[in-house]
Order: sequence, then C-alpha cells, then structure tokens
Amino acid sequence: MTGGRTGVGLALAVVSAATFGLSGPFAKALTDAGWSASGAVLVRMGGAAAVLLVILALTRPGVLAAIRADAPALVLYGALAVAGVQVAFFNALLYVPVAIALLLEFLGPILVLAWVWLVRREPLGARTIFGAVVALFGLSLVVQVWTGVELRWEGIAWGLAAAVCQASYFLLADRAGSSTPPLVLAGVGMTLGTVVVALLGLVGVLPVVIDTAATGVFLAGVDVGWPVTAALLVLVSSVIAYLAGVAAIRRIGASRGSLVALLEVIASAVASWLLLDQVPTPVQAVGGALILGGVALTITTRRPAAVEPEVMPAA
Repeated sequence: MTGGRTGVGLALAVVSAATFGLSGPFAKALTDAGWSASGAVLVRMGGAAAVLLVILALTRPGVLAAIRADAPALVLYGALAVAGVQVAFFNALLYVPVAIALLLEFLGPILVLAWVWLVRREPLGARTIFGAVVALFGLSLVVQVWTGVELRWEGIAWGLAAAVCQASYFLLADRAGSSTPPLVLAGVGMTLGTVVVALLGLVGVLPVVIDTAATGVFLAGVDVGWPVTAALLVLVSSVIAYLAGVAAIRRIGASRGSLVALLEVIASAVASWLLLDQVPTPVQAVGGALILGGVALTITTRRPAAVEPEVMPAA
C-alpha cells in the first residue's frame, strides 16, 4: 500500500513539475505580444482562482470547516506559496540576469531539506544529499549561470526571498496532521494570492499590462491568439500544476517533492524548444541529464522505517 501511494505521489509530482515548466513558454508568448510579466501572472492566478472556486462550489469539500481550522496556513500559502514566489522572482529580474534569479529561486529545495532535518528532526540519507547536489549542479548548467556576471544585493535578496517562498509551497502542503483537502488549499490559496498581486498592481508595485488587443501570440510557430494561450496558462500551468503538486506532496513529503520539482527546469527547456524554437545547447542537455540523475537518486532512496517501540514482557 505504501509503495503504491509513493508511486502515485511521484507520478503526480512529475505531472506538477512538467505543467509548471510550461508556464514559462506560455507567459513568454504573451509578453512578446505586449503583455507585462505581472499581467500574465495576474491573469494566470485570477483565472485559476475562478476555476478552482467553481469546482469548490460544486463539490463543497468542507471549505468553511477547513478555513476555520486552518486559516493561518491558508493565508500563508496564498501570500507566500502562490503570490510571494512570483512577486519575488520578477523583482529579482530587475537587478540580476534570469539565470541568477532562477538559480537563487531553486535553492528552495535546499531550504526544504534543511527545515526537514533541523526543525522536524527527520534524518536525510547520504544518497538524498548527493542527489540534491548533483541536481543543483545540473541546474546551474541548464540556466548557464556564468552568462550573467552582474550581482546586485537587491537582486540576490529578492532571489533568496523567492527561494523561501518556494520552500513554503512544499512545507505548507506537507504539514503533519493537516486535514485540509488539496482542492481547498489550492483554491483558497490561489484566491488570496490573486488579491495580493492585484493590490500590488493597483498601488504600482507591479506593472500590470493586459493587452486584449494583442496579436502575434505564437506557440510552435502558430498564432494561437492570447485567449488560447491564457487558457493554457490558467488550466494547465496553474490548476493542474497546483492540484497535482499539493496532492503529490501529501503522498511523498516535502523534501522528496521539492527535489522532483527541479524537473520543472527541464520541462521548461524542452517546452521552450518545441513551442518557442529556443534550441538548448549541449551544455544545457548535460545539465538536464544531471538533474534527471540527481532526482532519480533521491526518489529511489528508501525512507527510514519507523522504529517500533519495544514491548517489555509482562512480569
């Protein structure tokens, strides 16, 4: 039973990473057509929130009870795991190259491992640690971190904030004893995140440009238009990605789930190649292989079995 649960969890984690990875090409097609990055984020989150709220209204999986019992965690999830990671990442891009910002954001799995080890007191096997190091080295090759040399402290600070927010996504979804259904966590969190980003846009912190007259929104060389691209961004890279991610973390845990999430970088590179004609370099291909190898090491590591208490014979 445990093996089946783990297998399903790993499959869901891969689906989540792959669908999250598609968000970059979808958003790039919109920004190339005149949208701002924050505009794409707001439509992505707002559309996903609307879809999830409709599903919640139809299924009613104890939303009010979950809000009463888990309100602080839901607020943190919406503010940090949904809105925070995107706001921090886009602000980091104002000061450092994309490669540096990506590398900083994907330090999130290391923060998850540190939290699990130091706070939860869960031991980490040598194989897991080695796999994480290999995967992160592969990540540095994929993003080609050496291509950007300008490092400003503001960009580093925002990038590290993105890593913290990314780590919160895994840790908040993997709280011991939480009974909040994944659909409620994703739906309420997405709604709160949308409110945060909308408010930041209204006060001018984030430049929100949504051009409904935009043309030339190309995917795989075909002008599919902004409604189709926005729909893909909402349904595939948000609704499916978040639901699959939360469900996966509940089955395989935060540490393993966060490392599998590194596959998002590979998915994004492959999708950019197929949809935007951005051909990966040989070095990026090697980096992708290392990420796969590192993740394979971590997901095939056996979790330490729980130690049964010793029962003393009756006198």
